[in-house]
Amino acid sequence: MTNTRIGVSGGGLVSLRKIKKRKDIFETCFIILMLAYPLLHFAVFWGVVNFNSIVRTFQRYVAIENGVVVNKWVFAGLQNFRNAWNSFSTADGKRIIINSIGYMIVSNFISLPLAIISSYFLFKKMPLAKVFRVIFFLPSIIPIVVLATVYRFQFDSQIGPISSIFRLFGASPPNWFGLYPNSQYMIYLYCIWAGLGYNVLLLSGAIGRLPEELFEYSKLEGTPLMREMFGIVIPLIWPTITTTFLLGLTSVFGVMLQPMMIKQGDPMVFTIALRIYNSVGAANEAARPEIIAYGLLLSVLALPVILLVRFIMERIYSDVEF
Repeated sequence: MTNTRIGVSGGGLVSLRKIKKRKDIFETCFIILMLAYPLLHFAVFWGVVNFNSIVRTFQRYVAIENGVVVNKWVFAGLQNFRNAWNSFSTADGKRIIINSIGYMIVSNFISLPLAIISSYFLFKKMPLAKVFRVIFFLPSIIPIVVLATVYRFQFDSQIGPISSIFRLFGASPPNWFGLYPNSQYMIYLYCIWAGLGYNVLLLSGAIGRLPEELFEYSKLEGTPLMREMFGIVIPLIWPTITTTFLLGLTSVFGVMLQPMMIKQGDPMVFTIALRIYNSVGAANEAARPEIIAYGLLLSVLALPVILLVRFIMERIYSDVEF
């Protein structure tokens, strides 16, 4: 009887091992399949596309050669990069760079400080804090087409509410979206208004994770609000501020829809991204390598700057675990 029980028990153990092995194989296959799609997607739509784009920057399109239609790509060396570099020195090129850098300045040195101050006072449960939280974040969830239309209506020279205030005092309202650079300043103002809520949401979440004991101790010590904000809150949420600051740096290359929606078709307010977008849409096949070289050259120049800023900011305050 004892030997029989042991045999049955041994057979059951073998069966359990087989089931576990099949389960492990199934889980492994499932994980591989789940990872295969994003990896394949990344390889095809990022790796292959970017590789082909980089290769294209070293080529030029030849339609006719020696009186014969050839329609082929030939090696062009660094000519596309030279043309892209020379475009920076033109009047349009300089204005596009200045416009794009302006978004970084607005984002990091105006919108971000306002978001830090707003997040702190919302955290301190100022009167109507929840209402202000909704007001700040509401523009971030409305489509940019609707938001830009509403913004333009507010400053409409004929029926806009803000222009009507000027008329109440007998003054003529200015042409808010008229000549450059006033039109560019109005787009910057829109970015502050529309982008403040997103930063407030990020920073409010970071402040909300801070230990309550710190603020209780600060209250017992009678620490002023400004000293508490600059001496406790900002150092502890510095990693979030660093991330937000770096995202603001990338706005130099990413802002496109704001000038497109607010000043449609006006080349005076073009940014780097909008210039590339319009150029790719309007250019023929032969002109596209230079446009790609333009974007790639800017990326190469910006990468060390972003890494340097990140290096500096990470050493202003050390990370604190709590």
